[in-house]
Amino acid sequence: GAVSSIDYGVPPRRAQKRPAGKPKFVKFLAGDIGEGMPEVFFEDPRTFEPKPGPLGQIQTWGIFPYCEDNISDFDGIAMMYRTMAHQLEYHNLGGKPWPEKQFVDVLKDRKREQLSKLDLADLDKKDIVIKIYLKFLEDANGEPRIWRRVRFSAGMKIGVFQDKVLSPVLNWVRNLHCYTFTDIRDGALFGPEDANATDIVHVNQVGYDYLPDDKYMVAHLFSQVGDKFTYLYDYGDKWHHEIEIEQNFPIDQSYGRVQILDGKGMCPGENMQGSYQYREFLKAYDADSYIEQVKKKREILDCPNYKGFGKPPSLFNIDAFDIDQATERLTVALSSPNSVRTGMKAFTMPINPSALDPRIGKLKKGQSIQREWDHDSHGYWQETTSSTKDKRSQSICAACGKPGGQDLKTCSGCRAILYCSAEHQKAHWKDAHKKQCSRKYLKK
Repeated sequence: GAVSSIDYGVPPRRAQKRPAGKPKFVKFLAGDIGEGMPEVFFEDPRTFEPKPGPLGQIQTWGIFPYCEDNISDFDGIAMMYRTMAHQLEYHNLGGKPWPEKQFVDVLKDRKREQLSKLDLADLDKKDIVIKIYLKFLEDANGEPRIWRRVRFSAGMKIGVFQDKVLSPVLNWVRNLHCYTFTDIRDGALFGPEDANATDIVHVNQVGYDYLPDDKYMVAHLFSQVGDKFTYLYDYGDKWHHEIEIEQNFPIDQSYGRVQILDGKGMCPGENMQGSYQYREFLKAYDADSYIEQVKKKREILDCPNYKGFGKPPSLFNIDAFDIDQATERLTVALSSPNSVRTGMKAFTMPINPSALDPRIGKLKKGQSIQREWDHDSHGYWQETTSSTKDKRSQSICAACGKPGGQDLKTCSGCRAILYCSAEHQKAHWKDAHKKQCSRKYLKK
């Protein structure tokens, strides 16, 4: 029988036909007449005005129609056929970018221009409290089943927020999958520059392209309390999150420290096929017998983000939230260098164990490839990591998570991590960094 498109973590799709008329801006190469391309790309991106979906939000640059869940309703099959039919022309001949890319490039330029003139009115110097929740996963009262409440500085770069706060707080694996943040006021997307995770092949389904998230701050995604922005994690599975601004503090009460305040529900297992599929999984779990529930718990605990759970499945409570464990993950993330997006985590089952990974480009100074063997699965996890300090403009204090820009001070031992103050450096040395720091200078 036919397989429902819901199995792939996406809403039902509608067929795309070749739009009528000539495109007003994009240029096609010979042989391409635009079949399988959303109609919007025949408009002029210089004057394009995106339309909101059913909830008044604009998703993915406003280029796709919406399904009733307010999620972009793209036609993945049409996209795939279109790519197969024309990839040789666009990838090889004359270097002309795909028409879709030509269109989105203009939208990116317009957004970049708007952001360059934006007055943040000191929003970037204020602490905020946000509530993050996974969409479509609700309890019997219609409340989010999995959510977290966190306080941090709105001046934090979006990429740092995803890597060192959002991932550990929710318990997604750092640097494993691609993601986008959407400013739902205009549909603009932000994501990891030069990312090479395996799910990047689905980038067209999530909006074709995005602005680099290490250049912009969380403060660029909202303007006041009550505003929301969205976060999509894993282009293949598609986990949909919404983030609401619940509070912002005056500057004199903003100290920049990242703090997990509250939460509920365990994170889904990585690679469990996305929000829609997990909703069905939870429905079945709720109706299951104890024995069947233990089997389903085991399925979650077999996923990469629960490798360190270390307890029997019977002690796993799907609706609980362990704030101490989450704070521990956060502390580890804050005191490490930023993840390297050009060498994202991937699982490899090599025919020849010494074979080089073709995804890995030339390593920069201080970067190295880490491999962690998983003998049960006959393969290894591989990731590029960095031992050099992050750019100050793209970093935060290793002790508290405060963004400090050029005022951040380097650890004089390893010179790899940064602090907002001497007090935080001393406290962090005692609590954690003494064990991590390369101690060359201690021998002097």
